[in-house]
Amino acid sequence: MKLRNILTPVVVAGGVLGTMAVLNKLTETQAGELNTVLLGEERRYPWKYGDVFYEVKGEREAKPLVLVHGFGPGASSYEWRKNIDILAAQYRVYVLDLLGFGLSDRPAIDYTAETFSDLIGDFVKEVIGKPATVVAHGLTSAYVVAEAYRRPKYFERLVLVSPPISILEDKAPGFVGTALKTALRLPLIGEFIYNRLTTRGAIRSYFDEQGFHNPGLITDELVEYVYTSAHQPNARYAAGGFLGNALSMNVEEPLARLQVPVLVVIGREGNLTPAEASDAFKRANSKVEVRILDRCNTQPQDEQATLFNSMLKELVGANIK
Repeated sequence: MKLRNILTPVVVAGGVLGTMAVLNKLTETQAGELNTVLLGEERRYPWKYGDVFYEVKGEREAKPLVLVHGFGPGASSYEWRKNIDILAAQYRVYVLDLLGFGLSDRPAIDYTAETFSDLIGDFVKEVIGKPATVVAHGLTSAYVVAEAYRRPKYFERLVLVSPPISILEDKAPGFVGTALKTALRLPLIGEFIYNRLTTRGAIRSYFDEQGFHNPGLITDELVEYVYTSAHQPNARYAAGGFLGNALSMNVEEPLARLQVPVLVVIGREGNLTPAEASDAFKRANSKVEVRILDRCNTQPQDEQATLFNSMLKELVGANIK
């Protein structure tokens, strides 16, 4: 075999990898530094796998309220920007960036459902230390249900915002999901794949298809913040768990046995009809209260922020049954 025939694929491969490295660096440079837009006291909770960034706002003696963001490209506490200030008038509000997201540390670990479940439970116990109303968005709803069942003394009430009914089912990641999660962990190549999945166009499409009923709310400011958050160093590790469908948790049984009040908030224009979603959660626990907000998809805290905030403020004086 001629030397040229041996060297050609090596040279080509080296060129491809070199191009990937350049594009990865360019993406990192374009993203820039991430800063919070929330106006609270900035703090960090030293957890076992890394420091967790959170903000606190409201009177010290007010009832504690915890806001937990959902998953998606560039997920962070930014999604609560229209809620924290209004709610802090009546609550002591805690808003955190989950490990691997936002301004929290992003260790290169294997992120699982248990990682985030443990984090939320430890945060409520160690940072707040008394019963709190916990609001979770999307898939993180499963984790607060699990922790409220496991540590009921620290959870006064749950509000589940757009929880997928998959949290009431066994859902394995499958071959494609496992392969994607594994690929995203690879140096250079994994980062390149992740960068292609989280372009500004991809983020805008994600919110258009799965986030907002009103496309006018998908602003350049929103896309740019999410893009910046998505491209911080090591962001692909935690995001890989979500993109690879590896963060599912079946909490049908814990929900059925849960003693704390649960309010489920669903947008009328979501992927499931309100009746389908309501029936699924009430079958698991007939005491679950379901509220439907019009003219919104899976981001009711953003699309219908005024109604959403008013609804949570009503809970301050509501009796615990």
